[in-house]
Amino acid sequence: MLQKYYTIRELIILSQSENHAAVNKERLVSILVDLCKIPSPSGNEHLVAEYIRNYAVKYGLEVNEDKAGIKLNGSCGNLTISVPGNNKEGLFISSHMDTVKVPEVEEIPVIRTNDRLKTDGSSILGGDDKAGIAAALEILTLSMENPGRNRPLDLIFTIKEEQGALGSGFFDPDRIKAVTGFNLDGETPPYSVICKAPYKTRYRCVVKGKAAHAAVNPEDGINAVQIAGNIVSALPTGRLDEKSTANISKISGGGPTNVVPDNVIIEGEARSFEKKTLYSLKKTIEQICNKESRKAGGNAEVLWEDLYDGYSVDRQEMSSILFTKACKAMGKEPVFLSSPGGGDSNQFNNKGMRNLVFGLGMHNIHSTEEYLILDEYFEAVNLLKEIVFQTK
Repeated sequence: MLQKYYTIRELIILSQSENHAAVNKERLVSILVDLCKIPSPSGNEHLVAEYIRNYAVKYGLEVNEDKAGIKLNGSCGNLTISVPGNNKEGLFISSHMDTVKVPEVEEIPVIRTNDRLKTDGSSILGGDDKAGIAAALEILTLSMENPGRNRPLDLIFTIKEEQGALGSGFFDPDRIKAVTGFNLDGETPPYSVICKAPYKTRYRCVVKGKAAHAAVNPEDGINAVQIAGNIVSALPTGRLDEKSTANISKISGGGPTNVVPDNVIIEGEARSFEKKTLYSLKKTIEQICNKESRKAGGNAEVLWEDLYDGYSVDRQEMSSILFTKACKAMGKEPVFLSSPGGGDSNQFNNKGMRNLVFGLGMHNIHSTEEYLILDEYFEAVNLLKEIVFQTK
């Protein structure tokens, strides 16, 4: 059997091709812990934005900020960073800087055990979506340490995702070059992506009755609380079918006990994977509100806020092809999922920025029991690296 001998130059090239752009796990976790410690509920993302800005500047990269913060009454806007690369088609990688509500503390108590990241139970971890930001910054670092090996990248960091993907709704696609990408915001396992999500709308039903003294002349009043009760009893709620859901989230109004209440507000939402079904559901909600209020002599006005449109990314689109190829290269089968939730990917896909929600293995998001299993997270980031660098 002939033995292969390598020159020193060949050994160097071989070593570089096999080992370049290796994810630095300790650096990745350090970035993630730093970010999770920063409180950044929706509308107060500026400290995370400052962290990202300072990180990128170390590598000589320019950070651009749009006016979403001004428009949406937030503490900062959406950020974009352009990372140079090879001559292949560029990608965008997005993540959001905000979290759901956290305690009013200067620092979130993050705890690292041997295999996971969590808090002491007093707060969410904020891995949704600090895990996405940290992964993006690690890919940025690898790209700058290994120039010319990565696809050109546009990194996007949005605000107010948790309030209905408001920051991405404001985002102008002309701020970046890439038209294909990945949204690093998936609570699904590594090697999975979300390729389909629903349309979502929110409603506010204002019920009007007639005020009167509850003891002197109650017969002259029209009780808005009673009308609201009848409306709520009739409204669709829960899982309506395999494609649609609805929820009644809040009832407010009324007043002193000696006054027949004349004003109540009912709030809720509806979602469906089918646009026609959602339209029909909206009509049903309006009809119920109007019918029940008129029966009692009152009236109702239903105000709608369409938060985002649904989307579906097929297997022949570039993001799906790249994801599949990277999974295969790592000896895994790609998993394509649909999700009843929604977010920045809804906004981006409907702006022509075609993308998939990339699974990072988050657990129990939006709760004080949230955690990340680090080995799962490392697998996900390594898969992302394979997409960007195509090392195999």
